[in-house]
Amino acid sequence: MILNKKEIVEFQWTHSRSASYLIFALISLLYFYNFHVNDIWTPNESFYAEAVREMFESGNFVDIKYNYEPRYNKPPLTYWAIAASSAIFGLNEFGIRLPIVLMALGSIWLTYLLGKRMYGQSGGYYAMIIMALGLQLLAVKQYASPEVPLTYFFTLTMYWFYRGYEDRSTKYLILSYIALGLTVLTKGFPYIIVLGGIVGFYILLKNWGQWKQLWRDIVFLKLPLGILIIGVIGLSWVIFMYVKDGQEFWDIYYTETFGRALQKKSNGMKPFFYVGVLSWTIIPYSLTFFYSIVYWIMNRKESKKVLFPIAWITVMFVIFTVSKGKIPTYIIQAHPALALMIVPMFIGDKVPKLAIKTIHFIISALLISGMTYLIFELNLSLAFYLIPFTLVVVTILFILKKDGFRFSLILPFWTMFGFMIVFTSFLPRMEAFRAYDEIGRIVTENEQIDKNTPLLLDAWLIQNLPYYTERKNLRDFSPAMINEYAEGNETLALLPKDHLKEINFKHDVLWEGLIYSFASESQFFKFTVAVNQALKGNTEKFETYVLIHKP
Repeated sequence: MILNKKEIVEFQWTHSRSASYLIFALISLLYFYNFHVNDIWTPNESFYAEAVREMFESGNFVDIKYNYEPRYNKPPLTYWAIAASSAIFGLNEFGIRLPIVLMALGSIWLTYLLGKRMYGQSGGYYAMIIMALGLQLLAVKQYASPEVPLTYFFTLTMYWFYRGYEDRSTKYLILSYIALGLTVLTKGFPYIIVLGGIVGFYILLKNWGQWKQLWRDIVFLKLPLGILIIGVIGLSWVIFMYVKDGQEFWDIYYTETFGRALQKKSNGMKPFFYVGVLSWTIIPYSLTFFYSIVYWIMNRKESKKVLFPIAWITVMFVIFTVSKGKIPTYIIQAHPALALMIVPMFIGDKVPKLAIKTIHFIISALLISGMTYLIFELNLSLAFYLIPFTLVVVTILFILKKDGFRFSLILPFWTMFGFMIVFTSFLPRMEAFRAYDEIGRIVTENEQIDKNTPLLLDAWLIQNLPYYTERKNLRDFSPAMINEYAEGNETLALLPKDHLKEINFKHDVLWEGLIYSFASESQFFKFTVAVNQALKGNTEKFETYVLIHKP
């Protein structure tokens, strides 16, 4: 590959550590921007925030409880990470989400290290930018749940395995087993099968036809030692809880791990479910990934350099496709591999310049258009229009610049970066219709309300209210049930204002306001649309609630 002088300057920049460090610093700023401004989201984030609050309240960090009832669904490492952060920074949105953001950044850095190890400095640089701005990782980067911790320990396992295997280093091999144990302690023992399958398939592909070498590599893995390490770290909590709580624990834990894959009802195998997920999960580079599949099929002789990501993606795709329970977030742990499949196209000797420039221009143009519409639709400050304007100017210069191919490689990164700045700037305005912390302050600061008085909910369980009110919440209490409960008890209840006329006891109204009328905020696009409409005066997706109290 022959480069002109201008390309050499660009090449040297992307091959420098300084470029990687600077880009990582900018990524970190984006990830920390407004990450703590929103109340705890419903439903999943609420489970982890409240469970950690109850850990501090009880002083018991082994038994996991939510709303004062055992929660055996997931292993404890995510809870412990949140608890450690909260012990330092306080039990608040900042302390709860900080370890998640840090592990998201850690996953990005590990992807950089893998890319650098496999393809050199520029390989690490491009792997990092592809990983960092993938849509699905951005969606969960500050959400206190196991997806990001799982991604971090999963990627750490892969990184240390790759170093141990390629360098014949027992030290890194043992570290990979420790990381796998922590992966199991984060999400459950089925990931022994997933990660073990990736490692086994990679070794098989690399030694295909060389069966003696294959056996030597298997022996090198020191599997008995690895199984011992994984078992001690990953299964210690499971064994402890089974001894302590018996079959009750095991039934729930098994259902939430293997049961999801083997027993969950579905409408069929849905063989193309994760093909659909792959089409958007690493936007703005999803289309580039699909092109990379074609590229490596056409250049099969060079495909040995991507055997590791091929094994990684293939095993995950097959296992989760066969699994009956299908959730898009299961594919996030494949993001590093998707990036590693793409990167060699950017830096190899047979770079498909025209195809990549075309794909990246189309994606970037769509993102800039979407960003401009978003600024208008969300009624953001006119100053935000400078972002798409600047990107348009730079894109035009890129089109006119005949030797600007290397800039085209990162153009989707910058357009997605701008898009996220615009959207994340809207997050604080959402709190106008999320009064959960306000309700919590009213309850916890009122000295007339006994701390042991539960909150009665005339509806579904609003999952973050146990966290904010610091008490047990009882769901599905109709006005008649609230009246009956109030006959001999102090009563604290949250109910739709329309139902207040059915309450037959004297009470004080402590709060009145709007609450989202759908049971979950996890359908985030739908919730964002509802909030934006409410900010414009259309509150049909919200219902007026009142908080009442009888001493």
